[in-house]
Amino acid sequence: MGDVEDALHLEAPATPSDVGRLRRAVRRWLRGHLSEDEDVVDNLTLAVSEALENAAEHAYADQDEAGTMTLSGQWDPTGRALVITVSDAGRWRAPTGSNGYRGRGLALIEELAAAYTVDPGPGGTTVTLRHPA
Repeated sequence: MGDVEDALHLEAPATPSDVGRLRRAVRRWLRGHLSEDEDVVDNLTLAVSEALENAAEHAYADQDEAGTMTLSGQWDPTGRALVITVSDAGRWRAPTGSNGYRGRGLALIEELAAAYTVDPGPGGTTVTLRHPA
């Protein structure tokens, strides 16, 4: 695809300032692959941002130092969907229900992404978003 990076892979400390840096990076990457649909770029960027914010705020909440979050993006092997993952090596914290304006990240991701999964485990959590080509 010309000078567009086929794959995206970034690691950063799970901090609010790094959420912004990774959000800007995924937006640039998505624009290179979905330049014809700015609404989809906006939706996926916001969904990824929510996943990154969850990692920054919750994954390492019981630790003194920020852990690492990883952002990856690529076409699936069939070339039929963009696959974006956000992962951390922290501890999963299940949503606690409605608490005002907070706690709506997964619901927002569900509205913004064509398909998504959340895979919590002892080694961290991975959120995977898929958008058909």
